[in-house]
Amino acid sequence: MEVIALVGPSGTGKSHRALIIAHEYNADTIIDDGLLIKDSKIIAGLSAKKEPSKLKAVKRAIFMDEEHAKAVKSAIQAVNPERILILGTSTNMVEKIVDALDLPLPVKIIRIEDIATPNEITRARESRIKEGKHIIP
Repeated sequence: MEVIALVGPSGTGKSHRALIIAHEYNADTIIDDGLLIKDSKIIAGLSAKKEPSKLKAVKRAIFMDEEHAKAVKSAIQAVNPERILILGTSTNMVEKIVDALDLPLPVKIIRIEDIATPNEITRARESRIKEGKHIIP
């Protein structure tokens, strides 16, 4: 199993671009904000966006809860993907996720700045701030 990572600050359009990147790199599944997603369906996990505080959201997104991590690991084994795309705010966050889920380190790290223009990133941030929008791939 190979891991690809898409990294960039919160609200810069990673989730919006996830399906394009997944298709381009033949990733069968996506891990985003505590969720395991396959074929645009949530297979396992709990969304960090539903947590009551930012600290709890971060812990959820990096699978610090043992039961949460166990459930997602089990689902990954059942799905047995060839390639997983992991979204994170930094390479450090991605490393914490792969460690918690016993996945290999990414073979490729894509930065949002390399696939989106500054204008697109600004629009994504404005949308997040003004409308509170978050997309699940």
